[in-house]
Amino acid sequence: MLDENNILFVQDIQKNCNEPVWESSSLYHLLNKGSGYGYILKNLNKYIGYILLRTLADEEEILSLGVLKLNRRQGVASKLFYEFEKNVIRKNVQRIFLEVKVSNYSAIYFYEFLGLKKIKVLKDYYKTDEGCEDGLLLSKVYF
Repeated sequence: MLDENNILFVQDIQKNCNEPVWESSSLYHLLNKGSGYGYILKNLNKYIGYILLRTLADEEEILSLGVLKLNRRQGVASKLFYEFEKNVIRKNVQRIFLEVKVSNYSAIYFYEFLGLKKIKVLKDYYKTDEGCEDGLLLSKVYF
């Protein structure tokens, strides 16, 4: 389980993934006051992947998922997702959802493989160096 003792490891993985790195204070707040939680996976004494989540009434939001580049395509992200999904089913969560850049084809394919469906395009959802990029809302309904 992810806790404040793992925050620096999450940030290291985010850097390795070339993703925006969450501030330590934001991660701490999410985990301690913001209805957030997550999982972090270790292999051979090294943290290799994480998933950050937030509970919203009868829904769960995937906020971020990252795996070290060296450890991709080895089932790490699937393992993290399935651990999360066990919790979703145990808690009778109605639906999970997330947003992803429309250009992130590998992530979209991965989430569709896990059973998430495209719901809608979120116009100009992400700010980029070139301006804005559309996002895609994905969801999976359970009960």
